[in-house]
Amino acid sequence: MREMEFKMEIAYPEIVPGFEVEVEESSLQGGLVLYYTICPAIAMSGNYRRQDALKNLHGTVTKVRDGEGGAKYVTVGFEEEE
Repeated sequence: MREMEFKMEIAYPEIVPGFEVEVEESSLQGGLVLYYTICPAIAMSGNYRRQDALKNLHGTVTKVRDGEGGAKYVTVGFEEEE
């Protein structure tokens, strides 16, 4: 399982461990850099290189933690075959 962390600026009560999510892939710099958004625009990941792209855009929330300034960080697990 691959885990990815997303920053959530507004608390959504349904985003709890066990909740299934879909993510959308977007690109920057002509496709060399990718980032992911939990749909519909709930939380955003950091930037990743094209070669580190997710193979599966469906995941399950594994952890939610508080961050600074009221933000929350959501960890999502993605099943990926090696």
